[in-house]
Amino acid sequence: MKNENNPQTRLSDFYLACFLRAKGFRLLGVEKSKLDPQRVIFIFENKKNQEKIVEDFLFGRAQIEPKSFISAIKELKQLIHSIYD
Repeated sequence: MKNENNPQTRLSDFYLACFLRAKGFRLLGVEKSKLDPQRVIFIFENKKNQEKIVEDFLFGRAQIEPKSFISAIKELKQLIHSIYD
């Protein structure tokens, strides 16, 4: 997911993308996957402690303010719909 030489993280997991967005990660873009046109790729700017934050999410140790998570879900859904219109 993270490349030390590249200041970007690219991922297709929707809820992880929502979580990162709600945690204040800067979303750089959203694009259709070249391998599977039904999927999208979320592009985030790398941030300090990113690996720990992602690990906490994946292992169920993360905490997030519910309203910010819901807001991020709505924002990313809107972006997804805009690239498929």
